[in-house]
Amino acid sequence: MSRPRVFVVEKCREPVAADLAETREADPSCGNADDTRASTPSDEWGDGDSSANTKGDWRPHVRDRLSQITEMDCAKCSRDLFSPKKTVKCVKCESSYHPSCTRLKSVENFRKLRKEARERWECDRCKGLEEVSSEDEESLDGVKEVASKSESTRSSAAERAICDVNRKLDKLSSVAGDMRELKESVGFMSTQFDTFMEEMSKLKTTVDELHKENNDLKSVVRELQQKVDYLEQDSRNNNVELHGIPETNGESCVDIVKQVSNFLKVECGSITNAFRVGIKKDRPRKILAVLKSPDDRENLVRSAKADKSLTARLLYKEWPNDRVFVNENLTAFRAELFRRAKAKAKDVGMKFVWLKNFVVHVRRAEGDRVRTIRSFDDIDRM
Repeated sequence: MSRPRVFVVEKCREPVAADLAETREADPSCGNADDTRASTPSDEWGDGDSSANTKGDWRPHVRDRLSQITEMDCAKCSRDLFSPKKTVKCVKCESSYHPSCTRLKSVENFRKLRKEARERWECDRCKGLEEVSSEDEESLDGVKEVASKSESTRSSAAERAICDVNRKLDKLSSVAGDMRELKESVGFMSTQFDTFMEEMSKLKTTVDELHKENNDLKSVVRELQQKVDYLEQDSRNNNVELHGIPETNGESCVDIVKQVSNFLKVECGSITNAFRVGIKKDRPRKILAVLKSPDDRENLVRSAKADKSLTARLLYKEWPNDRVFVNENLTAFRAELFRRAKAKAKDVGMKFVWLKNFVVHVRRAEGDRVRTIRSFDDIDRM
């Protein structure tokens, strides 16, 4: 039965559309879709009673219905939807579909649905969107929860990081304070060091001046010592010393000196004075004799050094056979100078060390230059 209808629609589509345009221009009220005549199949397709044609032209109504049908396409396959009874409509998006293009699969399955189910029917797309939306909400809730936890974790981590930064900043502040104090201390020490260096420079200048002054004073002292020594030695110019003569009670030192001069066959003239000097020890003290002139002193000393056979027993038989020495009466400085000169000459291999006019002379060998020793520095340069 449906095939004749399709045939009629397909045969009449082009002329009906042309007539429909003309009729609407003449009477806008014609072809109202709410007319009661459209409720019957005979009216819809022109198969009704002939009396219906007397009430009005049926063509506008048919053309309008055909226009509504031809304007409806399946929202999925985009093909024409020819019959409302074989069409399902979504209550949400109000899109129409062939039942076979939906999850119903066939018209029979659609007809098996109850009226309430048909009125609340939703297309696959809207139903899927709703499920996806609910799933998205659940996923979003989970994401929100995870985000909240992540936010809380980030917040706590940020707080810990801030606390760590604050602690480090406190330490840095303490270090900065220590650095400031250290800088102040270094500045103070630098100032003190500059002051110290200035004072040291002044002290060095003073020390240099004192050193120079000391050297000058040493030179003066040496000169004065030499002068004093010269004056002292000049006062001993007539004196001689006799070593190795035994010491007896009630002795006469003048007689002993005369006996020595007689043995050496030297005319001493008058002897001004003679006596023993020094502290008593195991060995006999030396006899100091004051002669009349330096010539007498020189003759006696030269003769005693030339005749080395003079002994104490030759003077008195009761005395031991110890050698007697006759020397110049030297000052303490010249005596020490002579002693050191002899020791140094022995160390360096000099053969000759002697005194002449109370002055020390040295010579390395026969024919060498004679060197005069007047100070301890001269001994160091030997």
